[in-house]
Amino acid sequence: MGNTTVVASGVKNQADNASKTLYQLVDLKGGGELVELMKRARWTKNYTELDAKILTEVPKFVYNGGQGKRMPIVDLVMARNKDRQKSKIKFGKDKQSKAKELAKIDMNLTDAEGNYLHNRPERKFREVCWDITQTGTVGESILHLCLLNASAVHADLAKRLLFHFPKLINDIYISEEYYGENVLHMAIVNEDPAMVKFLLDKGADYHCRCCGKFFCPDDQKESRMDNQDHEWVDLCEKTNYEGYVYFGEYPLSFAACLGQEECVRLLRAKGANPNLQDANGNTVLHMLVIHDRKTFSPVFNVLSLLISIQSGLNPAIFNYKSFKEKEIEGERDQEQNKDQKQKRDQEQKRDQEQKRDQEQKRDQELKRDQELKRIKS
Repeated sequence: MGNTTVVASGVKNQADNASKTLYQLVDLKGGGELVELMKRARWTKNYTELDAKILTEVPKFVYNGGQGKRMPIVDLVMARNKDRQKSKIKFGKDKQSKAKELAKIDMNLTDAEGNYLHNRPERKFREVCWDITQTGTVGESILHLCLLNASAVHADLAKRLLFHFPKLINDIYISEEYYGENVLHMAIVNEDPAMVKFLLDKGADYHCRCCGKFFCPDDQKESRMDNQDHEWVDLCEKTNYEGYVYFGEYPLSFAACLGQEECVRLLRAKGANPNLQDANGNTVLHMLVIHDRKTFSPVFNVLSLLISIQSGLNPAIFNYKSFKEKEIEGERDQEQNKDQKQKRDQEQKRDQEQKRDQEQKRDQELKRDQELKRIKS
């Protein structure tokens, strides 16, 4: 995940593995009980011992035996807000109660075919599998730890965990620092298209918004404000977009900013929407410009083939036109330059003709004067 100048208290405590039972199973140094069992299973091709350990230990950390539960957004926002030193929110009991009531209504909304509307971006709840009171010190689950270590052994362990507990796939970091990051974001950052494909095939949320402080432009970090109505944070509008990992929140933007052409193709093939905007109003094309990826042809070619740009999405602070518009504008400028050159050539030709006519007129007058002088003499 990289380094950041301002480190949250949870990040500082993350090195203390003994403080979390979770790290006994998978730690931050590449080890852990499950990791050792995974190494042995890969060698012997016998997963019995590993599976037994997973089925014994992991249920202690998940809701409803791994089936998960629906949690009101307001509860997650409040949990995230505890990490913040400034701008802590204070929701009255009435407001919290009202938000939870709306979440309960939202949980039961269905479409015309009777399907629950769990993927709506404005939903008031999130489906959570890993117990948020038993996460790592920066809000991570055991699956996040596997992707964080990013080895072949950890990748195999992640797949084994999802085999037994498939609903772990869409759990996110809960803390203020990394809020919203899921394993799909992490696989993209790891530059692992094989894992990205695996996760997408298993139902990973490709519209999940990663809006933690770590992924925010540096000059907006102190302005972060929470809202009980949605998961993303409210930010001050003015920014220079400078930040170590400001990638636009969505997995597709992450892949494009990092130049992961294959990941971009995989995400678009699954239906990732390139017109979605992050907290600053930026779409994936805006992010390519911010990161100066205009000339990165592979990713741009993929997007230009598959994207359908909606009008009116350009942030006012940017005030630039889309790539296609710039191309058309360049052609128009060339035509204008050509017309101007023709006009200059015509003016120059006219001036030369006028000059020639004037010289001829002077020569004729000179001849006439000479002729008059000769006659008089």
